[in-house]
Amino acid sequence: MIKTIIVTHHTLADYLIETAEVIVGQSDNLTGVSISKNGDIEAVHRRLVELIKGFQKEGKKVLILTDMFGGTPSNISLALYEPDKVEIVSGVNLPIVLKLAGGIKDESKSLKEIAAEITEYGRKNIFTAAEFLDL
Repeated sequence: MIKTIIVTHHTLADYLIETAEVIVGQSDNLTGVSISKNGDIEAVHRRLVELIKGFQKEGKKVLILTDMFGGTPSNISLALYEPDKVEIVSGVNLPIVLKLAGGIKDESKSLKEIAAEITEYGRKNIFTAAEFLDL
């Protein structure tokens, strides 16, 4: 199984998870980590390492979602990348969180494949009004 950690600026991670749970119900697959404006970056790094080690002891792989590439959450997370153990996707959105809230059902896929699918899923769920209304 895969555990997902959402790492964002301010409290976006918590609100994404809370919103997803309002829609699909409680999820044990999602964990939020927020970085405040004047937060202790080392403390966030330690928290992420602690979460990853705990999930790995349970035999889980870890997918980290960050709010935007190049930001502090992404930069901290990228340092924790481990092929086939910890994967990072930047640009989290609510459709991605909803898809992951229920957990990944196909255990045969690699973490890299799942990350690629989630990334594509997030992209496919971004529309302009003109595209949707065919104007």
